[in-house]
Amino acid sequence: MLTLRLVLMGVFLVSVIAKLRTRRAFGEFATAVRRLGGLPIPLGPPAAVVVVTVEAGTVALLAAPGLDGDGRAGLLLAGGLLLAFAVVLAAALRRGTAEPCRCFGGSDDPISRGDVARNAVLVVCAAAGAVMTPAADAAPVALPAAALCLLGASVAVAAVVLLDDLAHLFR
Repeated sequence: MLTLRLVLMGVFLVSVIAKLRTRRAFGEFATAVRRLGGLPIPLGPPAAVVVVTVEAGTVALLAAPGLDGDGRAGLLLAGGLLLAFAVVLAAALRRGTAEPCRCFGGSDDPISRGDVARNAVLVVCAAAGAVMTPAADAAPVALPAAALCLLGASVAVAAVVLLDDLAHLFR
């Protein structure tokens, strides 16, 4: 379960950092949120602030699972947020929107079913982590096992974040 929590934490952390790295990056994300969500122009920036704030809160809950006793809150929040993202992206695709997602920064590629699938896979990861999380009184993870979890999670986060680039590479 540590690996799943680390993957989700890494994905959301990269997402938050990419969106907040510059004013331009945040502005592009706010525009994408407005267009993908079908929102009126004035609601784009506030909606983007809410999204980034909830993502940052998700990172905090995943990083400090002891806050809720067993770590399920962060996993459930991550799963719910990813499910909401998948629904918004699927609806935007149905409307014919060709807007870039800006999920991880500056990609100009329009959204695709691959983005929806990526989020669906991450929802399954969050749900599996929440279901399989041991009780709060379970033994802590040994250091070598934690290191392997971190290594595996790092590779998975890189794959998720660079999915579009990897898809272009193999086309």
